[in-house]
Amino acid sequence: MRFLIIGAAGFIGTELTAYLVKKGNEIIGYDLLDEPNKSVAEIDGFTYKKSSVVAADDYRNCDCLILLAAKRPYKDFSFADYQNNVNIFERYICEAVENGLKNIVFASSKAVYSGDNMPWREDDRSIPSSLYGASKLAAEEIGLYYSLSNKMSFKSLRFAQIIGMGERKGYLINTLIDNAIDKNTQVVFGSGEQKRHYVYVKDVCRAFYAAAMYTEKSGVYNIGMEKPATNLELALCVNKAFGNEGNLEHDYSKDMIGINDEMSVDKAKSELGFAAEYDLESTFKDLAESIKNNG
Repeated sequence: MRFLIIGAAGFIGTELTAYLVKKGNEIIGYDLLDEPNKSVAEIDGFTYKKSSVVAADDYRNCDCLILLAAKRPYKDFSFADYQNNVNIFERYICEAVENGLKNIVFASSKAVYSGDNMPWREDDRSIPSSLYGASKLAAEEIGLYYSLSNKMSFKSLRFAQIIGMGERKGYLINTLIDNAIDKNTQVVFGSGEQKRHYVYVKDVCRAFYAAAMYTEKSGVYNIGMEKPATNLELALCVNKAFGNEGNLEHDYSKDMIGINDEMSVDKAKSELGFAAEYDLESTFKDLAESIKNNG
């Protein structure tokens, strides 16, 4: 297949490009960075274009559009960012439909959910947990509208928290990894029983590919590991993978009880044939090997 990826130079885009080319596909990638990550910049089968304006022929000559581009959910995410995310989505999906490309896969998020009625399921109706989540939910509804009115295939993948070394520094997972590499003590707040749902970036790539293959199907799909993990399990797995076992302590001055998330991933299994291959332990084992091999 020939894929058109909007947001090809980012964390997920870089991993996805390398994965899809390895599977024998061709990629046309758009982004606003001067150049993509060096690991994919010179891969045969990958064409990179620094632009936000997609050529009409690139829509016409591709089999699937993967939409990654969006403002990330950092602390400064505003209503203007919400509007920008929705506008970006609507612009590209309209252009795709106008140029005959009707197989679209969209990167959504577990942030479309909130509340204690877990595990969250795709047909649940809930208030998004943030403006970022609201922007993803609005984009999904636009996509589903177009799928009905234009007889197109639109799949929205609601990802659990993604694990990978391309993520922004300063957040929990990369902080744990950096601590383990430097043999620092991991500090877990409270008992560490807070649960979150995760997914490894390699499984994210597999999910996009699985969704792209179903050219007649439309819908939203939760994408994550088989089950969520506690913060304590997370810290223990990181320490084991990076040779820092036993170097952990609890800080009971700040507990995280009550801040949980869990999704049902059954729909992706039944309709897309997708299930995560990596659990928490194998994820960090693979990451540790990758970091070691790449210096």
